[in-house]
Amino acid sequence: MSNKKKNIIFILIDGARYDFVTENSLYLRLFGKSLWFNRIYTTAPYTIGSMHAMFTGLYPKNNGVNGYLNPNKLKPDVKIIPQYLKENNYFTLCNIPSAVVMANRGFDVYEIHDEYKFMNTEEHIDCMKRHEDKIKSAENFFLYFHYSHIHTSLSNRVLKKFDDFSEEYFNDIEENRKIHASDVLRSGEYLESMLEYIKQAGLLENTDVWIASDHGVSCGDKLGEKAYGIYLFEYTLHTFLIKYGENSRMEDDEFRCTIDTLPMIFKSAELEIPKNLDGMLKRKKITKKLFREVTEYAPIFLETGGVGGPFPSPEKHNIFGVMTENRKLIHNKTIDKFEEYDYSGGKDNLMNSIDSKLKKMLLEYER
Repeated sequence: MSNKKKNIIFILIDGARYDFVTENSLYLRLFGKSLWFNRIYTTAPYTIGSMHAMFTGLYPKNNGVNGYLNPNKLKPDVKIIPQYLKENNYFTLCNIPSAVVMANRGFDVYEIHDEYKFMNTEEHIDCMKRHEDKIKSAENFFLYFHYSHIHTSLSNRVLKKFDDFSEEYFNDIEENRKIHASDVLRSGEYLESMLEYIKQAGLLENTDVWIASDHGVSCGDKLGEKAYGIYLFEYTLHTFLIKYGENSRMEDDEFRCTIDTLPMIFKSAELEIPKNLDGMLKRKKITKKLFREVTEYAPIFLETGGVGGPFPSPEKHNIFGVMTENRKLIHNKTIDKFEEYDYSGGKDNLMNSIDSKLKKMLLEYER
């Protein structure tokens, strides 16, 4: 295997909320010596939009996947991670719950599992065993495993059972939170087994292992939002990204977006970062103005359109937002309503006024 470039294993924990992961003792133990990116936000709080943004380094409006019903509208000239890696002689493999999760471009092995019958741990390990010869004989490899149990649990107990305004669900937040906490714990047990096999199989050598979430989910926090982030609130936007294996626990508290994942992974693997991406290595900028240093942050833009809820728009996003380090402006295009929030304390606090600069910035993005 090449010593110049690193192998990459990317494990996606679908739907795990940041606030639950950071309170889970198993995650804290497993990644006690890892690099935690603590302030990373998804640009689209549902899997199809989030994953294509993450794998292209582009906002949904720029990559074409800008609606729940648009997974097949990824623009022909837009590349995803495995396509870039194939150009660098990587063997590329994925095992995912549905073709809508990620385009098949650039994958040598593209496996889809039935999430309702799938045993994530056993079958993902079996996938590595079945393709071990190809993985180990490759100059470099990229393996993408999509853990689907949290989504499956949510689908079975919420999406198929309740509507967007079911009092039974929204009046039982405490129980909903207990179930999500249990699902997050189960994902930690999966990761523990996966990491142990990766070590035993000798796949950790010269390899970056990344653990990520695509979005958070509602536990019935707000009426009308039974699962995915139709309101663009903190608990569905705040995700996590962990780079496994350091000498000690390290913290990165810089303001980041999931579209920054591609350039971050490529830099760590010592690969050339593609040009013309929306994603960036750092959003923090320090400039000098009138003989003093001023810290500024490149904003993060947000998009979504619910399948249900009070303002459904599954074919094209109708809710847009822009985030700065502490402020967030949301625009509901269906009713042309703007709301600004201070989310600096980890919760969304509605402001009494709208920042004109943020509004102008958001409207320019929408156009």
